[in-house]
Amino acid sequence: MDTIAYGIANQIPATYVAPEGWNAKSALPVTYYYAAQSTLDDGTVLVTGGIVPGGATANVLSYDPATNAWTAKTALSIGRYYHGQSTLDDGTVLVTGGMQYGGIQMNAVDSYSPVTNSWTAKTSLSATRYLFGQSTLANGTALVTGGFVGGSSYPSSDVQTYSRVTNSWTTKTALPQNRARQTQSTLDDGTALASAGVVGGGSQTSSVVSYSLATNAWTTKASLNGNHYQHAQSTMADGTALVTGGYKNGTPTADVQSYSRVTNSWTTKVALPQTLMGQAQSSLADGTAIVTGGLGPGNSPTADVQQYEPGGTYTIAGRAELLGYLAAN
Repeated sequence: MDTIAYGIANQIPATYVAPEGWNAKSALPVTYYYAAQSTLDDGTVLVTGGIVPGGATANVLSYDPATNAWTAKTALSIGRYYHGQSTLDDGTVLVTGGMQYGGIQMNAVDSYSPVTNSWTAKTSLSATRYLFGQSTLANGTALVTGGFVGGSSYPSSDVQTYSRVTNSWTTKTALPQNRARQTQSTLDDGTALASAGVVGGGSQTSSVVSYSLATNAWTTKASLNGNHYQHAQSTMADGTALVTGGYKNGTPTADVQSYSRVTNSWTTKVALPQTLMGQAQSSLADGTAIVTGGLGPGNSPTADVQQYEPGGTYTIAGRAELLGYLAAN
């Protein structure tokens, strides 16, 4: 018995290779597209607004990855879509701009408190804005970039930051070129990555730019593999940015790409289960990402929810020490 226990105790710990891929989760209560989404400090995901059967909605939903369940929260004051959303450093959620039903453009800004499950109106954007980029910077301010501003049908280069401390907006260095329909997320070094969309007078682009708060300047980064718009983006726990779906070179795509700021390069990842556009996306602390709703094949609205697993190799703690101890005692 001692010889057997000694042999077991000296086994090499096993490793497990977790596959990269997508897993279906509990669907949204109804189909949603052009909603906004961010992850809260408690790990739940907050989805606001969007288009549901019947038009623009004020509905707010919370997804709990631990229970794989959806819960209705206090609704927005008015239905909106094409809006921006990010979670601030105090745990509140800032929702900005967008459109109301009938294409009415908005500059309204609202803040959601998960503690009180309530909304508070904040200082409005200086002009109406929709289809823009938004993410929260390391200093707690929200960075809003480009989009269609002030009723213009041309993309804007305007950049603003919102301070919750002063409840005010500040103009920052403009984008290198006019841009709308881009996606945006803040990376682990505090820079914000704005990816693809349409530029100039509306030309589709694969170009990517990065904003540094420290220098208040923009830097060109490696381009996506193909022009993209109506895609989604979030920063993963490992610091990479995950871009999913949208239109790629004018065609609906299931394409998924990952950006590394360390190598300034993009890597193709496992594709979505189907083509998807206008979806919402955010990343969780466990290294996964949640993608909700959107327009599937044939531009059909969907209620699907998918979780992206990046995969990897993990060491499984063996029973060697325990078995050795039990055998010796």
